[in-house]
Amino acid sequence: MNQFKEKLNTRKNDTRSFYKTYREGKDGKKIYTGSIAPQLELNSNCVIGTVSCFVLNEKGEILVEERTRNKKIDPGTLDIVSGHIDNNEIPIQAMIREYVEELHNGSKEEQEEARNEAIENLKKLEELYLVCNGRAYYIQFYMMLTNIKTFTLEKEEVKSVRWVPMEELFEMIRQGKTGIIYDERLEKEFQQVRKFYQEIVKGNEEKNGTIGCFR
Repeated sequence: MNQFKEKLNTRKNDTRSFYKTYREGKDGKKIYTGSIAPQLELNSNCVIGTVSCFVLNEKGEILVEERTRNKKIDPGTLDIVSGHIDNNEIPIQAMIREYVEELHNGSKEEQEEARNEAIENLKKLEELYLVCNGRAYYIQFYMMLTNIKTFTLEKEEVKSVRWVPMEELFEMIRQGKTGIIYDERLEKEFQQVRKFYQEIVKGNEEKNGTIGCFR
């Protein structure tokens, strides 16, 4: 990939640079793949570190949250389980924390069960650097299968949740109907989620109708 091909405009008085990135396509044409802010720390004035997770059930549906109307960022939008990386965290720690905080804000027993499930089942996908509305984001994606059926929501963060068929959600993201920033590189993430679920389905068939990783 040829990185750092084209400098982007940054905020006034910001001496650091963002760059568009490309890969070579057919006939030697450049294909835009996103943007990156090299050699910058997460959660600096330039790069906002975030995590997002495709949480699946045994039907191949993905859990979608409706954010509360009083949220400062993307109020009322639809999103998958997501959040910011605190300065003292690595991405997977942030993902586990956000999963428990947003969806299992009940008893200590509920939180512990959810935390253990996330530790056991989270699978890392691709990381993306991209620019939206003049801000640079680092996004680490994950996926996981859950067998938990009920959720205790953090009402300050999440108004409601619902299960959405996998392909329906992917199309919603492409059409900008969610708070997820669409980039063509997300198609690779989508394919990994499909493959992951198909492996679960295959395992289910081999076990005569039981999903092995479900308790």
